This record gives sequence, structure tokens and C-alpha cells, in this order.
Amino acid sequence: MAEVYRVLIVDDDLAQAEMLSEFLRVSGFRYIDRVPNIHTFWQKLKERSYDIILLDYKLPDGTGLDVLQQMNQSKIRVPVIMITGQGTELVAAQAIQYGAVDYILKSGDYLATLPVVIQKSIQDYQLKLSVDRTLEKIRYQALLLNNVRDAVVVWDLAGRITYWNPAATSLFGWSAEERLGRPVARVYLDDFTPPANLPKDGEVSSPHVIRKYIHRDGRTVWVSSRITALRDAERGNRLIGYMDVSHDITRRVEAEQALRESEARYRAIVEDYQTELICRFRPNGTLTFVNEVYCQYFNRSREELIGMNLLYFLPEGERPKLIQHLVSFSADKPVAILEHQVDLPQKGIRWLQRTDRAIFDKNGRIFEFQSIGQDITARKRLEAQIQAAQSQLVQSARLATIGEIASGVAHQIYNPLTTIIADAQLLNRSLEPNHPARESAEAIEQAGWRLQQVVERLLAFSRPTSQKLTSLAINDTLLSAISLVSSSLEAAGCQLTHQLDRDLPHIQGDQHQLENLWVNLLLLARDATVNGNGHSIQVRSYTESEKDVTIDVIDDGTPIPPDQLATIFEPNFVGATASRGTGMEMSITREIVRQHGGQITASSLPGLGTTIKVVLPMDFEE
Repeated sequence: MAEVYRVLIVDDDLAQAEMLSEFLRVSGFRYIDRVPNIHTFWQKLKERSYDIILLDYKLPDGTGLDVLQQMNQSKIRVPVIMITGQGTELVAAQAIQYGAVDYILKSGDYLATLPVVIQKSIQDYQLKLSVDRTLEKIRYQALLLNNVRDAVVVWDLAGRITYWNPAATSLFGWSAEERLGRPVARVYLDDFTPPANLPKDGEVSSPHVIRKYIHRDGRTVWVSSRITALRDAERGNRLIGYMDVSHDITRRVEAEQALRESEARYRAIVEDYQTELICRFRPNGTLTFVNEVYCQYFNRSREELIGMNLLYFLPEGERPKLIQHLVSFSADKPVAILEHQVDLPQKGIRWLQRTDRAIFDKNGRIFEFQSIGQDITARKRLEAQIQAAQSQLVQSARLATIGEIASGVAHQIYNPLTTIIADAQLLNRSLEPNHPARESAEAIEQAGWRLQQVVERLLAFSRPTSQKLTSLAINDTLLSAISLVSSSLEAAGCQLTHQLDRDLPHIQGDQHQLENLWVNLLLLARDATVNGNGHSIQVRSYTESEKDVTIDVIDDGTPIPPDQLATIFEPNFVGATASRGTGMEMSITREIVRQHGGQITASSLPGLGTTIKVVLPMDFEE
């Protein structure tokens, strides 16, 4: 073993240090370092660790006692043998007092005994460290056992209780003095219901068991108990006793019993007398109870639903609304109502109204919600139809008002406009062909005629519909609508282009309604701006079949989210969609298309743009 020890010699006498080093090598020590002073000693000690230090008393920059004191202050734990030729009994006593394991004088045959002294000093020091660590571990374990909240009871193979911690005294009512040394079966194990059993052969511990115990004062205590076999690893893993760790679960058991009784009463009420969808769920949305009506509505068994998250049946776009609803509860607002969509298997999108109540624990935290819901899809559809009708009435009233205003404005404009046109014509005739003012007179006349056309188109657009469909060219309605909104599109920075098939067949339609349809779609496309920047809009007309005429309004603005495409034409089911209107314009366009016997669809993909496609039937009586 000597060869594995690392030895550091601290001696300023180089010849003596070399002789000592060589003798130790001959004696079997392989790892030996030498330093001549205290300064080099500390540097060496930082570089590597040593099993023992042979320290001279007198050194150039101090004494060995100085080194021992500094080692104590720095808490450096390495055995030190002080070797000197000039020491006294006082120095020897001080060296031992400061922590040296031995003191040797450089006289006689001290070298012959030195290897044995070194090995013994190292072994004794290591034994001392081991004992210190073991004692510290025992003190720490005892401290842990005395401070744990669980009751810990230990007994030996003779069946006598050897340890009973303060938590056991608190839980069972008996003090350690009253139980230590007593038979464990008679005063402990048999007092449980069911009785506590030891682990079977080959088992480390028995399973956790819930047991009832009658406290010393007569009250019932419920514990979760587990008995573990204790074995001595240093003696071949020999069995030396048993330890029982019991955790007090009285409150939990009593609460569960009360909950089961309450649950039975609650279940009878919600199953036998209710027609609403009733459920309970944790704050994270996990369902803990559902009644039979809830199971039938979602077409799932109770076993399937318990443990599921109630967000599972909500469309992606509806989930943030429900989450925001749940985080809004407080002690001042324990109840709230919410309407939201659900996606039911084989039934599609439905509307649900829920009344949720938060249930708080004694610390004021929400630990559960109770919800009562009912399907309101029929009501929402009726409300949507009523709103659509109201919107159409508002639109009709608005157009009627615009028509009246336009008529009055036209009357006020026509007379001075006629004078402007006539005077421009007279001025034109009175001027010579090459007169410099002739070009200005002609420009005034042309501007007058253009203004008259704009007024006439505004009157035609605002005039109430006759509700009678006539044969007309779809391109005429498109060009009229484009002329009405082109200035608005240009002001918004939009670039409008059109590609209209000149050979399109006529359709049966209402001129004013169709112009209103195209104006709506073009303005909605204009509103789909990206960060306030302009974008392009394209209008196309063509035939895809022998029965229909197709019109596309395409823009490369903000796309419509995929989860809103399915309901974009539903009034009020979504609000402003991708910056396209208020949520009502699309329903109006669908109603106009429906009245013309056609279909309208929407598609939108990032990078490919948004396309509103209108398909109208041809006029076969043309």
C-alpha cells in the first residue's frame, strides 16, 4: 500500500530532503515531492493532493508551526508529521496541539522507523476521518428522522421497538418512553385495522396500505403505512429489523367520504331531474364529472369524457375565448355566462351557452368549476337571419336615402352644369380654330359631360331595385361598379386590373343589385391591406361550363384565416375577418347571389392570395 501514498517533504536542507526522499523510495513509496520553503509548499498544495506531509520545523520563511496554524485556519485536512533536528518538548507539544499527527527528531535510527510511522499515521488519520463522517451521518440521519413529518417506528428482530420519533408521538398519542423496548406486535402492529403485516421473503418493503388506528384519546386516525426491511450492507446485507413509516391522511379520507356522499346526492339530482348539460372540471379544463345528457350531446361515454379536456370539442378559434372566460373568475365574480361554438362528431358546428360557477378552497383558490349548459344553435341561427334581414333593411334605407340626396344634388348640379356645357360650346364656336383658349374651352366642355355621366351613374346605382330580373350583360355591371370605386381604390394605393371575356352570354339579373354586389366585393378587397401598404386587385369574368358565368375578385392582401373560411358568409358569426369589413358585408353578397340563383365561395392561401368566386346561371331565353 505504501506505493500508492503521496508524500510531500518540506525541508530547506536539500541534502537531508534528498536522502529522506531516496530512503522512502527504497521503502516502497513511489510518489514523493520536495519543496524548500513555505511559499513553494502552498503552491505545491494547490497543484495536487497528498496523503501525508513531512514538515521541518525551521524553514527560511517561517516555522512548521506557522504552517500548521494556517492549515487549520484554511481547514486543510492532511496528516502532518513534524521532523526536526532542533526541536524541544514545547515545540513538540505545540505541534501536536496545532494538529500534527506525530513529532520526530532527526536523530538515531529515525529513518528506519519512519516508513512504519508514515503508514500508521495515514491509516489512523483515515480511520479518524471515517469515524467523523460516520458520526456526522448518524447525527444527520437522527436529525432527519426527528424532524420528518411522517411517523417512524423501528423494531429489531426480537420484536422490540428501538426507535419512536416525535411525529409518531403526535400521530398515535404515545411517547417514546412509553413504547421503546415494548413488544411491537402487542403495542403497535395489532392496533391497526387491518393489522400491519411484515414484508414477505424477498421483498424490500410491503405495499402502501391505508389503515385505521384508534388514537390514545379515542379518536380515529387514518394513515398510509408502509413497512420496510432494514439490512446491514456492511455485514452481507443481513436483516437487522423493520421500519414502519406512517403518513397521516385522516383529513383526506374524511373529505373523500364526505365527497362520496355528496357525489351520490349530486348525481341523483343531475341525472334524474335535469335536461341541461352538466359537468365539472378542474381549472386546467380536465373534466371530472359529466351527466348523462352531456354524454348524449357529445356522443361519448362517461368513461371516455372523464379526464378529457373540455377544449377538445371547441374549434381552434373558440378556445382563446373560453380560456379568457375562465381566468376572469374571482371571489367577487364567481359566476359567468358564455356563448361559444362546439364541433360535434357527425353534427358539425353547434352553439352552446354555459353558466359556469367557480368553487374555491379555504385559501381562496379555485379548485373546480361547475357548469350548466344548453344548446342554443336554433336561437343563434334565428338571430342571424333576423340580423341579416335588418341589415338588408338598413342597406335598403341607406340606398334610398342616398337616392334622395343624389336626386337633390343632381337637381342642384344639372342647371349650372347645363350652363357650363352650353357656355363652353358657345365659347368654342366663337374662337378661331388656332386660338390659344380653344383647348381650354374644349376641356371645360368635356369635363362637364364627364361630371354629368358620374351623376347619372350615382343616381342609377342608388335607385331602389325593381326586384324584377332582366336579361343583361354581366360585364356592363362590372364596368359600372369599377368606375364607381376606382378613385377609392387608387386613394388606398390599390392597383386594379380587369380581364373580362367579351363573348360572355347574358344572365337574368337586376342591374342595381349586381352593381351593389361588385362594389361590396371590391371595397372588401381594398380593406385587406397589409401594414397600410397598397396591394393589387384583379377582376375576371369567364365561363367554366355551358350553364354558368363565373366572376373572380382576387387580391393579394391579408389572407383570411383557415378557421374562418367556413363561416365567412355567416352574419355575425365572425366579426371583421382579416380586415375585410364588419362581418355583415359578406352575408349581404351571399344573399344577392342567392336571389340570382348563383353560388359564392371563398378561398385564401398565404402567398397565393384571396379569391371570391361568384357563379351565376346563364340566360337561356336570350
